[in-house]
Amino acid sequence: MTPTRTVLLVLLAATALRLPFLGVLPSPDEAGLLIIGEQWTPGDSLYGDYWVDRPPLLVALTALAAHAGGVVALRLIGLLAVVVTVVACSAAAGRVAGDRAARWAAAAAAVLTVSPWLGADRVNGELLATPWIALGIYAAIRAVETPRLGWGVATGAAIAGAVLTKQNHADAAVFAVVLLAAGAATGRVRPVVALRLASGALLGGLLVVAVVLLAAWTRGTAPADLFDALVSFRLRAADVMAADPEGAKTHRQTEMLLRALVGGQLVLAAGVLAAPLWRRLRSPAAVAVSAAVAFGCLSVLAGGSWWNHYLVELAAPVAVGTGLVAARTRVVVPALLAYAAAAAVVGAVLVRPVIDTADGPVAAGRMIADAAEPGDTVVNAWGRPDLVLASGLDSPYEHLWSLPIRTDDARLEAFGALVAGPDAPTWLVFRDSLDGWGMEHEAAQRTVESRYREVATVCGYGIWLVDGTERSVPTPPRDVRCKASTWLR
Repeated sequence: MTPTRTVLLVLLAATALRLPFLGVLPSPDEAGLLIIGEQWTPGDSLYGDYWVDRPPLLVALTALAAHAGGVVALRLIGLLAVVVTVVACSAAAGRVAGDRAARWAAAAAAVLTVSPWLGADRVNGELLATPWIALGIYAAIRAVETPRLGWGVATGAAIAGAVLTKQNHADAAVFAVVLLAAGAATGRVRPVVALRLASGALLGGLLVVAVVLLAAWTRGTAPADLFDALVSFRLRAADVMAADPEGAKTHRQTEMLLRALVGGQLVLAAGVLAAPLWRRLRSPAAVAVSAAVAFGCLSVLAGGSWWNHYLVELAAPVAVGTGLVAARTRVVVPALLAYAAAAAVVGAVLVRPVIDTADGPVAAGRMIADAAEPGDTVVNAWGRPDLVLASGLDSPYEHLWSLPIRTDDARLEAFGALVAGPDAPTWLVFRDSLDGWGMEHEAAQRTVESRYREVATVCGYGIWLVDGTERSVPTPPRDVRCKASTWLR
């Protein structure tokens, strides 16, 4: 079978596996990004009236989805990301090692970008950055193979696209640098040509960065504020996450590694990392892709929170590397990919019913939506933007996620001033209390209890209404799921 037919079949299979997830409930991250993207115009915070430590290209993509239909549109953009990734990974591996490598790289890319075990069933920054990484790898291979300035520019543009979608996704940059260095060291690329390609990559990257930053600036997102959010904040947040309870960190790390193992990614990544140790598998491209996978592993582990969707970052370099290994083997890679594909199908069957059932926060959001009146607002404490999206209301608090609150409003001074002031939210939702890791919540808690009254509960989440306001609060829906499985969700 030709690589083109294989890629088409693989894309059909990947599409079939993603289609059942098109309309399921949004994850907290999807919901938060859609909220921010929909209202991104000049406002009082980084992105309009909200703040998030994510680059502008990601917010632009979610803004497009928000105005084109919401969750379903975002999932379709995610499907397009999968298509581009599969095609680019197949093309990259095929340029280096032939048709067999192209076929198996396509299969690996599809599995690694659809498997629910790896968090690929939803659309996060990692998935939307993956096609940029794949295109960067392909362009770098073409640049070294056919030393034209245009391919260098394309490499830099793709690298910038990945970083402007998810700021730590420099995998393609690592691949390009190592490939170019290996080419120069082996005499395949003359030093003057290597310098020209590197200059072209720098030019392409700077052009994309300039265009995106200028476009973001027109929407009120200043470059200096972006630097604080994407760089300075991450340094501040690292100290905060380092103080998390050790048991919680160990649990999240263990779950993420188990997911990588069950999904087949861990074994595939290990094979790509070890490939250059065997002479018959050693080549500049194999060394470069191994370096990119090593960087990706470090990036995932350095993320601090260790959510399972971090694993999607590895999809493109692992897929290309798997194709290169498959070109030299006959049984091992097909067997591993067959297992990974079967695991993805099983995961989809198990996960879909769970993630499409409302849990406590989403149920609270729906209850508020039924009772709210025009002009009402809501704040969730903490970290469930999908509650805000389900309510259909705006949030007057700029933070939708918990980490920025723990990092930049740990004493809840800004939140306390909000609930004590004239723009206090109509509705508040929190579980037990406002307490969170590292937060000093007592003063804000007293303010809330003096200005709000609890009018309903669902799954342990209290729904509070500001005093002086009368609303009817419906009872919780019957199909609410009060205990979510962290393994499946």
